[in-house]
Amino acid sequence: MRWSLLFLISLFLFVILSLYLLLNLNNSIVTVDLLFYELEIKLGVALISSFLLGSFVTAILEIVYFSVNKKGKRNE
Repeated sequence: MRWSLLFLISLFLFVILSLYLLLNLNNSIVTVDLLFYELEIKLGVALISSFLLGSFVTAILEIVYFSVNKKGKRNE
């Protein structure tokens, strides 16, 4: 097992543990205003959803960047 794989597994476990702690420790209710609709959700759920949404957007943008970058190197 390489060190990078071990580091990746430990990082994944750390993120999962921190998300679990965020869900259990935060009982505050936050109001989210979506133009015509208001949501009342817990603070932990709001933090986790924003983290996951940001991670998803980052992964999509990285995939697009690397695919365009590889295509540009092939054409040269």
